[in-house]
Amino acid sequence: MTTSRKQARKTPKNTKLIEKATRILQQRSAKAIAIAKKMILSEKVECREINEAFEYYAKNWNDYLHPGLISLACEAVNGNPDDSIPIQIAMLLLNAAIDIHDDIIDESKTKYGIPTLFGKFGKDVALLAGDAFLIKALTYLHKLEEKSSAQKINAIWDIINDQFFELGDAEALEASLKGNVNISPEKCLHILEKKASSFEAHTRIGAVIGDGRQSEIDRLGNYGKALGILTFVREDFIDIFESDELQNRVKNECLPLPMLYAFKNPQTKKTVMEILSKPKISDKGTERIVDIIFEEKNVKMFKNKIRLLAKKTLKDISEVQNQNAKAQIQILIKAVVGDL
Repeated sequence: MTTSRKQARKTPKNTKLIEKATRILQQRSAKAIAIAKKMILSEKVECREINEAFEYYAKNWNDYLHPGLISLACEAVNGNPDDSIPIQIAMLLLNAAIDIHDDIIDESKTKYGIPTLFGKFGKDVALLAGDAFLIKALTYLHKLEEKSSAQKINAIWDIINDQFFELGDAEALEASLKGNVNISPEKCLHILEKKASSFEAHTRIGAVIGDGRQSEIDRLGNYGKALGILTFVREDFIDIFESDELQNRVKNECLPLPMLYAFKNPQTKKTVMEILSKPKISDKGTERIVDIIFEEKNVKMFKNKIRLLAKKTLKDISEVQNQNAKAQIQILIKAVVGDL
């Protein structure tokens, strides 16, 4: 039963959609990623470990999502995507800093099967490397002020301030709930919605660069927020299948949302917690958890709620005038929810 459910998450149709969405974002972000890597590798310091950390991060730096969203939102308001490359670079550096610091907070030693900077070099080096990325991002953003209109740069600074403060608030709220299995799923969903502000920031910034009207900026911002929510929810569903990730979340993070919805049933909570309390979750234990969670009525209702959000977002985005960007935006939404 579990195996079939795993396969159901990766149907041929949805696999093709995910591959298509990935290609869209990679093509749109390739130039910015290449330049950002070159910039960070050009920074040589006396400490050997810091240099090695820069090289290691650059080697595994494949954040095509955030710069891709900026490019896509820029084109959606009929702007030139190439005009967004400088701000893509700045946001890549900023997101790298946040990513590195986040791994330290969550004590995430691996991500997607690869050691994180924290996992490979330890807390001190990771923290200093993250600080370096942050300084580089802010310096680069300041230099962009000389090449862009004051109105655009001020709008971008306001977006970064508003949306990233909301993201920081979400991270702080989440950190305060570590190890707490008695949280309401609604509270965790609220935190997840706040975390989606990072997606909203990038789509808003892209629309600003493309000279979008305020109504267009708001529409693209709402799209980014919705895409962020859908993406985080999808990742939470996937984490239920990964025993190592589950154990890390039990110790250092909040439990996946679907699990918390399932815990509304006291018997389900008792059964799952018995499995999670073991020193090592076996493959059989993980399969048992998956079977239990996916059969829960509250989880099925939550999945329907997420599908409705995707449907509403697709309807709202139909007002985008640029046909190429609109088609690609729709692909991203469909790829995220296709296997839920």
